[in-house]
Amino acid sequence: MGADSHWEGRVELYHQGEWGTVCDDNWDELNAQVVCRQLGFRGRAKVAPSGAHQEGGGRILLDEVRCRGTEASLLACSHSEMGKHDCSHNEDVGVLCEPGGESNEIRGPLTPISPLVRLVAGETRKEGRVEVFIGGQWGSVCDDDWNDVNAAVVCRQLGFT
Repeated sequence: MGADSHWEGRVELYHQGEWGTVCDDNWDELNAQVVCRQLGFRGRAKVAPSGAHQEGGGRILLDEVRCRGTEASLLACSHSEMGKHDCSHNEDVGVLCEPGGESNEIRGPLTPISPLVRLVAGETRKEGRVEVFIGGQWGSVCDDDWNDVNAAVVCRQLGFT
């Protein structure tokens, strides 16, 4: 993440139990707007300059992404089949999101449409403490009134049955 005036980094998404990157083919500022809005930012969005983010590892999950800029999430944009690409990790995309909203404001919610969820500190990738990414940072979920129904929602969101 960047300085206080903006947040920047490599774009990754979580699909069927694993994190993966997004290829830069057709990547533009409309795509960056969707990513920033999905993460809860309302300010300007830009494609991160080359070298502003590190190359990822693991799978490349999305390629040929084409957003209109109004979609609620990156997966609502046109894109190639999940996991199909003609890229390498030196083509992983990054975005730069500004939290303000005076000019070039991205219209949308202040919180993500579908918050990013992860499990941490578990013995396997299928267990651990629940964390959500909201407003540019990861945080734990309190266990007050937590039950199996809540756990089932998290499991589904992480791609488990």
